[in-house]
Amino acid sequence: MNQPDIKILYIGFDGEKVVSYQETQKQIAETEQLECRLEWESCPLKWQYFSDPKGPHRIFSIILRDRKRRVEENTLMVTRPPIAVITVRGIQAVRLEFYEGHNKLALALDLRSQELQGRELPLWLTTDPRAYDPAKFIQESLVGKEKTNGRS
Repeated sequence: MNQPDIKILYIGFDGEKVVSYQETQKQIAETEQLECRLEWESCPLKWQYFSDPKGPHRIFSIILRDRKRRVEENTLMVTRPPIAVITVRGIQAVRLEFYEGHNKLALALDLRSQELQGRELPLWLTTDPRAYDPAKFIQESLVGKEKTNGRS
């Protein structure tokens, strides 16, 4: 018997870099075409839970809001860009890992299908290769701003 293919989808990321607001919307639309098999405390979830515009703390809404500010409005942000990683088996979303953080991305939420509950699974990200020192970042940002204002 053939096992369905396993693949990874991203929300707000393309596997290498942060993507635009429009690309993030496309990723969400593609994800929402899948059967959502995710559960929270034994309760099945629906995709509306992740992107309800009336719920500002919804995962997809958080990522969309970040991409609008970070990419479209070109806003300098000291937080790391949040990312969702979806594990897909066939046409079913069976795991969603949500990473966010101030100076480094870290797993904030790990939602799974019933059959994956309680299993030890590897994380998509164990250490953030783009983590930074917040004090150094602010210092460099201030020094760079002074130079562009004609001050040294």
